[in-house]
Amino acid sequence: MPDVNVQYPEMRALILEHLTRLADPAWRASNLKKNCSVELDFDDLVNFLYDTSGLLNDPRGALGLTLGDLDEVEAVQRLRDAFEAAIEEGGLSGESPVTDPLWDLIGDESATVVEVLSARGFGCGKPGPA
Repeated sequence: MPDVNVQYPEMRALILEHLTRLADPAWRASNLKKNCSVELDFDDLVNFLYDTSGLLNDPRGALGLTLGDLDEVEAVQRLRDAFEAAIEEGGLSGESPVTDPLWDLIGDESATVVEVLSARGFGCGKPGPA
């Protein structure tokens, strides 16, 4: 399995860890309350994806830093689009129920990013999961 070359492989590994959680419907269900207010863990995850890693703020800017190629950038851009749609619809501000299809879209796009990044490895000499 190939191993992608990125400047910050540890951050890439954290991104994979966080997106794996977000892709899990059971995790989302346990971390979102019935009124769609968010638990601290979910807040931390969103903060990490936008601010700490900068991944969702600027997917193209992550190329070479935590993302290895344009396929990865495109997968992350689709995830960002799903988040932006949820924000515009009020899905991240407590306006929509946990069962809103936008959450499923975010989960599906997170799973896609995990699949694409994992196929290329962690960026630190360790191949991704088989």
